[in-house]
Amino acid sequence: MLELDGSGAEPLEARDPRWIGPIPLIGRLGAGGMGRVFLGVHEGRYVAVKQVLPSVAAEDKGFLRRFGHELDNLARLPEGVTAPLLAGDREAAPPWFATAYVPGITLSQALDVHGGPLPAGALWLILREAAKALVAVHALEMVHRDLKPSNLMLTVDGLTVIDFGVARAADQSQLTSVDKVVGTPAYMSPEQASGSRTPSAAVDVFALGGVLAYAASGHPPFGDDSALPVLNRILTKEPDLQPLRDLDGELADVVKSCLDKDHEGRPTAAELLAVAERHGPYEPPLWPRGVAGVLAERAAFVKELPRAADLPDPEPPATDAKSEEPGRRRNRRRTRVFVGVVPIVLATGATLAVQLLPYASHDKAEADTAPSPSVSASPDPTGPPSKSASERPSASASPSDGKGDENAKDGKGGKEGGDGEDGKGAAGGDDGSGGAGRGGGAPAAGGGGPGDDGGAGGAGGAGGSDGAGGSGDGGSSGESSDSGGSSGSGDQPSGGGSKDTGTPSGTFALKNGGNGKCLIPDFTGWASTGSCTAASASWSFKSGSDGTVKIVNNSSGKCLTAAFMGQVAETGSCDQVGFPSSMLWRTGSGGLLRSVFNDGCLTRADDGSVRAQTCSSGTASQRWTRT
Repeated sequence: MLELDGSGAEPLEARDPRWIGPIPLIGRLGAGGMGRVFLGVHEGRYVAVKQVLPSVAAEDKGFLRRFGHELDNLARLPEGVTAPLLAGDREAAPPWFATAYVPGITLSQALDVHGGPLPAGALWLILREAAKALVAVHALEMVHRDLKPSNLMLTVDGLTVIDFGVARAADQSQLTSVDKVVGTPAYMSPEQASGSRTPSAAVDVFALGGVLAYAASGHPPFGDDSALPVLNRILTKEPDLQPLRDLDGELADVVKSCLDKDHEGRPTAAELLAVAERHGPYEPPLWPRGVAGVLAERAAFVKELPRAADLPDPEPPATDAKSEEPGRRRNRRRTRVFVGVVPIVLATGATLAVQLLPYASHDKAEADTAPSPSVSASPDPTGPPSKSASERPSASASPSDGKGDENAKDGKGGKEGGDGEDGKGAAGGDDGSGGAGRGGGAPAAGGGGPGDDGGAGGAGGAGGSDGAGGSGDGGSSGESSDSGGSSGSGDQPSGGGSKDTGTPSGTFALKNGGNGKCLIPDFTGWASTGSCTAASASWSFKSGSDGTVKIVNNSSGKCLTAAFMGQVAETGSCDQVGFPSSMLWRTGSGGLLRSVFNDGCLTRADDGSVRAQTCSSGTASQRWTRT
C-alpha cells in the first residue's frame, strides 16, 4: 500500500486517471474550476500534474491559446522563482502539464495550522521571499496578476510563488479585453478593479501588500465579502491595517505604500527586497513551530520515492505520433477524468480567469464544490417559489385534433399584441399550438407586439399542446416567429399586457440573439454563454414591487449581478447588502435586460463574456430570448 503521509495528497478516487501522458499518478493534490491537480512520479522526482477539464477546453475556444501562453510563461521563468515546468502537452485532449512538486503548504493553510495571524518575523520573511521572486519575474517584463495567499507556498527553505495561470508577458497581445477584470477581487489593485489601464508590475506590489495584511490579521485589508463591495472599497476606501500596525509599525508603513491607489506611488519589488533584507538575517527555524512541523513532514516525504511495484500499471500506449501524416491532427487517447462544472464563489476570493489550483484540497477560498440541483425558489422572503406554466392546470383547454389553428402555422396565426414591454404575447405551444395567459403579465412578460421567438405569457397561462388551443382569465395574444403562433381568449382585450408585478411563470433559458447560446455563469460565477441544455442555463425571474426583477440562477440559487459599466456581470448572493440595486434589472422591448445599477444593457461582448454596455435597440448581442 502506497503511503502518502506527509505529502499533502489524498488517495486517488475511482474516477481519477492513473496515468497522464507518461506520468504515473499516486495521489490527488487539489482541484479547481479549471481542472484537477495530481501527485505523480516523473524521471526520479515527485511532480504536480495539472490536467484541464475537457468541458473547459470544449466550451472556451480561446482557452488553448491562453493555456499555451501559460506554458510559455512558465518555461521563461528562471530556476528558483517558481516550480519549474518539467513536461506537458498542450495539444492533448484534455491538455496537461507537470511542474516540480513543492513540498510545502499555502500561506492560507499556514494560518490555519498556526491558529491565527503569523508573527512579525514571519511576515518580514514573506516580504523578502515574495519580493525576490517578483524582482525576477518583473525583470522578464512579466506580471503575475494574481498574487494571493493560496499562491504562496511556504517551505522549510523559504517561500515559492506558484500558479502563473493568469500571468501576462508585456510583449504578448492582450489575452482578455481591456475592461475585463482579471485577478482575485480581495487582492486586486485599483487599476485592475476599474479596468483603467493595462496591468503592470505595480499590480503585483499592491497584491503583495494585501497578502501581508492578510497574514497579519487573517483577512484581506479591503474585506473578503462579495466582489462588488470589495472592488468599491479598493477604489474609494483606505485599507484596514490596524492589526498589522499593532504588530509592527514599520512593516505597516511599508504595506501602506504598497497599497497606494496611484500605481506610480508604490515601491518596486527591488525596493521592497532591499527593505526586507535589512531585517535579516533569516535563520532556521524560519516559521512558527506548528508550521515548521508540517513543512518538515513535507520535506521528509520527498526524500523517498515509491517502489515501482507501488505505481499503477502502465496503460495501453497512445498512437505513435511519428507514424502520422504531417499536418494531420493527432488522434490522442483521452485520459479519463471527471467532467463537472465547479462554481467558485466570488465572495471567498475566486480567480476570475484561467486558473488551476495548487495543493489546496481544503482551502476554503478555492473549495471544490459541485453544484447541486435545486428547484426554483424565491430568493426573497416575500413569496413562495413560482411554478412553471407546465405545472399548473390549464384554465380551460379544449380538445384538439393536434392540427391547431390553421393560421397558427409557422408562428403567423396569433393576433398582433399591443403595448407590452418586451413584445411578448402568451406562450405559444409547439407546432402551432395556441396558448393564453391567465391575467396580464409583469413588465418582464406583459403582452405586446410581435416577438422574435414567441414570448412568455402572463403568470399561470397554459397553452395547449400539439395544436390544442388554450384559454385563460384574461390573457393576451401575440405573434411568435419561431415556435408556432399564439392565440388566446379571455375576459380582457387581446394584447393588453397588464403591468402588474407578478412573477413570470416557470424557469427558462435566456438565449442570446448574437450567437444563439444561452446565459450561464462560468466556473467562477462570471456571466458567459454556453449550452442551452446545461443545468446552469436555467433561470427564473423574481419580480419586485417597482417593476424590477431579480434574475435567479436555478442551479446555484444566486442572482445575476451587474458590475460597473463595461465590466463583466456575475452571479452572487441574492441577499447582498452593499449594492442591492446591482441585482435589479428591467426588461425592455427587443429582449433587452437593463441594469438598474449602471443603466447598461446585458450584452454578449466580442470576447465571449457578458457585461453591461450602452443600450442599443435592435442589437442582436443585447437580445435575450426566454426559451
